[in-house]
Amino acid sequence: MGKDVARADGVPDVLKNMATDNKLDPLVLGIGGDQTQHLIYRLQNGELLPAFADEDNAVFVILIGTNNLGSGMLPDPTAKGVRAVAEYILDHTKGHLAVMDLLPRGDGKVKLPRLCPPRCRPDGDPFKSFIPAITKVNSRIDHMVPELQKEYGRRIGHFDCGGKFLAADDRNEVDINLMPDLIHPNKDGHKLLAQCMMQYINGIAT
Repeated sequence: MGKDVARADGVPDVLKNMATDNKLDPLVLGIGGDQTQHLIYRLQNGELLPAFADEDNAVFVILIGTNNLGSGMLPDPTAKGVRAVAEYILDHTKGHLAVMDLLPRGDGKVKLPRLCPPRCRPDGDPFKSFIPAITKVNSRIDHMVPELQKEYGRRIGHFDCGGKFLAADDRNEVDINLMPDLIHPNKDGHKLLAQCMMQYINGIAT
């Protein structure tokens, strides 16, 4: 319990400052351990408030899927789950949907051996990194968004903040100064996320 509190130190202030500085009224629906199917269930059962869903100028930002990979789900069904979330939001809201590419995570050496079997390399050994799986999911998101734009137009777009979290000396590893536990951004990491997010939001507003 203490570890989770330390992980979140200063993070609420980042959101508060972002909202204040940019005159936003945010609704945060993220829950620890969330997977795509959990988010859809909650959206279907009351968390998508009408005041937000019916607002033409609302911007819905989703960052979901890394916990699917962390539970052993493969990239393809994970990406399909992201698409299901996106389609549900687009079908039940009037605003703009921004899909964020998955952030890198560096806990593969600890987590992946526990997932093998069944999630193993062809030689039977466990995978060593989540980065290749994350890259595959993000590639599918990159293809998904233009496909959905054919139906929903400019109501959907996507952006990528992941490069900011990679170590400068090894682009296959995360920056522990921004992700001390190798998966969750700390206060400084959330500041970068906020800047990246606002850059996208300001871009669609022009």
